[in-house]
Amino acid sequence: MTLLKQLILMIVLLFSVLFCGSIYLSVQNSRDFLTAELTTISQDTATSLGMQLSPLILDPQQQVIVQSMLDAVFDSGYYRKIQIVDVNGIVILERVAPLHINQVPDWFVRLFPIETPSGESLMSHGWQQVGSIRIAANPGIAYSSLWANSAHAFYWFLAAFILTLIAAISLLHVVLRPLRAVEMQAMAICNREYPAPSPLPWTLDLRRVVAAMNQMTQKLKEMFVEQMASIDRLRQDAYLDRLTGLPNRRYFDLHFRQILAADEALAYRALLFLEVSHLNTLNEQQGFQSVDALLMAVAEILKTSLANNAEDSFIARMSGNTFACLIADAESEQVAQIATDLMQQLTTLNEQGMTPYTQIGHIGVVMYHAQTGSEWLSEVDLALRTAQAAGSNAVYLDDGQDKPALVTRNATQWRDLLQATLSQQNIELDTQRVKALDGQSLHHEVFARIRDIDGELIPAALFIPMAKRHGLLPQFDRLVIERCLTQMAATPAPTRMAINLFGISIADAEFMAWLDDRLNAAPHLAQRLCFELAEQEAMNQLADVAGFIAKMTPLQVQVGLDNVGRGLSSLAYLNRLKVHYLKIDGAFSRHIDRDRDHQFYMDAMIKIAHGLDLLVIAKSVETAVEQTTLAAMRIDGIQGFAVEEIVKWNVN
Repeated sequence: MTLLKQLILMIVLLFSVLFCGSIYLSVQNSRDFLTAELTTISQDTATSLGMQLSPLILDPQQQVIVQSMLDAVFDSGYYRKIQIVDVNGIVILERVAPLHINQVPDWFVRLFPIETPSGESLMSHGWQQVGSIRIAANPGIAYSSLWANSAHAFYWFLAAFILTLIAAISLLHVVLRPLRAVEMQAMAICNREYPAPSPLPWTLDLRRVVAAMNQMTQKLKEMFVEQMASIDRLRQDAYLDRLTGLPNRRYFDLHFRQILAADEALAYRALLFLEVSHLNTLNEQQGFQSVDALLMAVAEILKTSLANNAEDSFIARMSGNTFACLIADAESEQVAQIATDLMQQLTTLNEQGMTPYTQIGHIGVVMYHAQTGSEWLSEVDLALRTAQAAGSNAVYLDDGQDKPALVTRNATQWRDLLQATLSQQNIELDTQRVKALDGQSLHHEVFARIRDIDGELIPAALFIPMAKRHGLLPQFDRLVIERCLTQMAATPAPTRMAINLFGISIADAEFMAWLDDRLNAAPHLAQRLCFELAEQEAMNQLADVAGFIAKMTPLQVQVGLDNVGRGLSSLAYLNRLKVHYLKIDGAFSRHIDRDRDHQFYMDAMIKIAHGLDLLVIAKSVETAVEQTTLAAMRIDGIQGFAVEEIVKWNVN
């Protein structure tokens, strides 16, 4: 029961006691007064009538007059009984009326009984006593008067009670309003929000409570901001190049190993190395400031050019004069055009006066053809040397045609394959278990595969970029969700199923309308779902993600962020997005048992997430040693081959 209800109940009980007591005392006092009045009236009437009848009572000829006078008094209705008795106690005349009480409840009569008061007077003739007269008043009139007075008092007290209660409730609402503000403030903190300080109330006790809550909120906000800033500084120092703001060689190696291990290299079709020329000479002639300005200009051209031509590419500064780019979702002709356009933009740096040399640098590119990571790096290094040997500002592309290559398809073939898959719903689902440290399953992540016309499986890392190019991602998300719900209904599972969604889908009004209708039609299945969004996509569409989470929350659908840490973005967005869990990029789990930087980063992420009431899941956990190290850091869940292989989701 709330404090407001308790106080109102106390007021009602107190007022009820006072009300009942006041009514009872008022009725008792009125009853005593009326009884005394009736006694007085009875005695006065007996005395007066006795004096009038004394001379007449013994005269037989006057008996008619005596009876008339007696009837006149009795018929007034104020008396219940009149008796005239002689000296021997024999009743000479008597008038008796039944007790009749109009419009007074029986319970009131029983609760407040009024004794029938009587008066007696002696009757004498000269010095001789001839008898006595006894008159008993009728209490009916007293009861009616007592009931009317009690009813009036009740209504007055009831009106006063209602007005007082309304005034008390209004006052309590005003007085307790700061407590409700403190409650909302506490709930906001639980929801990872830090609202503006609540206004201080005029009640001194509540004023101290609200002031303490405001101070705590401010401290928590400062603590969160400091933790975010600390971990951001750590990542920048460890993984970012301070001059250009690009990932450094360390993070490139980390990211490169992870995408190869996770088969995500299928989505990256080319590796490009750019080496800027004459930096040492420029440093000797014009100083390091000119060199820094040139490198920042090169980095800006790289980011702008690849953002326009290869949206999902990854850029890093490998060393003083070397940049690396992983180009996603592009065929060799497109990669060649990207490299050529990039070199043309770089040559404008001489015209802008950034460098006195017309030779800006060289570019070497190697297409991915299922080679190992070390082989790919060796080939691109050789391609760069070949470009340098070819002359000034040369570009060399190794398309891998003379090596064992992946099965390639042109854009039309991909479009036909993807549309056929959607129309025939020819998609297969695999799952991998994500478990907590105590061995319980947190959820199973769903992986989608499609088959080509020859029946060969095509992983998501290969067909998803092509689906994105042809604008088919919402349709594929819809197909995966529909198939997942169908299989969940056929094979009830004790844990949730996690489905990866793309940012373009949650920004699609038609897709969101379908998803809302589909989940509302099967709420028992919806509450067993998780949706995962890539951190980088979530960062680019915070408003869409926040709206998506708001729609999923009433359906008890969990939302998590995948590959956290890959984009090296600030973690301040966690304060806005009410996600349920974070999946840390697998690059930070690999060899965490012996990499102190990874340990520090993972430990900081866990502490921040737990402070925000979020679960933290480590991906790509492959060894028992890595699992033990993560367990010591109080990780909430792990995923990887150390937990379970990816298995086909069979429906019996």
